Amino acid sequence: MPDFEKHKPPGYRPPEGAVGVEALRGDDAFVMQADGKGWLFAPSGLADGPLPTHYEPHESPVRNTLYAQQGNPTRIVFGRKDNPSNPSPPEAHGEVFPFVFTAARLTEHHTAGGMSRQLPYLTELQPALFMEVSPELARMRGLTHMGWAHVITSRTAVDARVFVTDRMRPLRIEDHVVQQVWMPYHWGYTGLVEGDVVNDLFGVVLDPNVFIQESKVATCDVQPGRRPRGPALLDYIAEYRRRAGITTETGTHLDTTRDDGIAHPDPEESP
Repeated sequence: MPDFEKHKPPGYRPPEGAVGVEALRGDDAFVMQADGKGWLFAPSGLADGPLPTHYEPHESPVRNTLYAQQGNPTRIVFGRKDNPSNPSPPEAHGEVFPFVFTAARLTEHHTAGGMSRQLPYLTELQPALFMEVSPELARMRGLTHMGWAHVITSRTAVDARVFVTDRMRPLRIEDHVVQQVWMPYHWGYTGLVEGDVVNDLFGVVLDPNVFIQESKVATCDVQPGRRPRGPALLDYIAEYRRRAGITTETGTHLDTTRDDGIAHPDPEESP
């Protein structure tokens, strides 16, 4: 991310012996790099370098069309009963979780909303948790504009009001049409307005460099109406896991370049 220093002119050239940021030229914008340059080839410092490439997210309904390697082979996964993963290609994944779900921010709320949900004027501007879906997805699942629906993953289910909009366009990836669902993540169980915790929909998968959780995208299902409550919710999610064939090993096989039908979780393992 470029970040020019406020008081350093573009024509600044460092004197001999300068250190730190003073050793960076005025047009060296990438101050988080030792030389101030933006790197396409990163010979050090990255576990998944040296060149950027495309990987599908940890959970995806489609195969990586560029490479045999589906996802980042250096990502950190945790195969546990309390952290299941939805299956993705090349695993058998069926149509249990056919849609793509992503979470993002709203202008009116700050971070997870713990502060801004306490402010009446911001609460009035964004009074309820909602999901955005395309008209096509609304027809597929019988969703009603401003009615209730819930999003389901193998972790939990979250309900919200439905906002049907042309902004959520289906994606055509080769011969596959992928429907998208979008939700803000600013609600919780306290505040002037309350709502489900959207980030509960995601599992814990970490990037290999700074170990940040992949909490922006997952596969999901959507159904009309409110989600179950209490023990009924646990049974509901367990049935989804059963239908999807999910085990603690689902999503933990990092190397997808083999065609021998054997799981190889270590990309450095010899055939």
